[in-house]
Amino acid sequence: MVSRQEIVLHITSGASDDWQLALRNILNLYEDESLSTAPETITVVVNGPATRFLLSSAPDAEKVRQMTRAGVQVSACGNSLERYGYTAEDLTAGVSVVD
Repeated sequence: MVSRQEIVLHITSGASDDWQLALRNILNLYEDESLSTAPETITVVVNGPATRFLLSSAPDAEKVRQMTRAGVQVSACGNSLERYGYTAEDLTAGVSVVD
């Protein structure tokens, strides 16, 4: 019996260096041909001050769009969005909101 493995990354830090490290790790997971990690098995959950990196106006918005187009599930915490004054409409295309 083969079981499907999934990867969940949880990002909370509002530090740009931490965000860049997380992006590199995610890209490495689904671009490394020596790994059998399908993009659709990767879920990224972002909350707290890190939600700012998911905004459509964020410097890495295009990288986030590329991840979601590849099949990576990217979700923002709804409570964090509210706390920091963002709405679902402020997010990069492809990012979902979770409770």
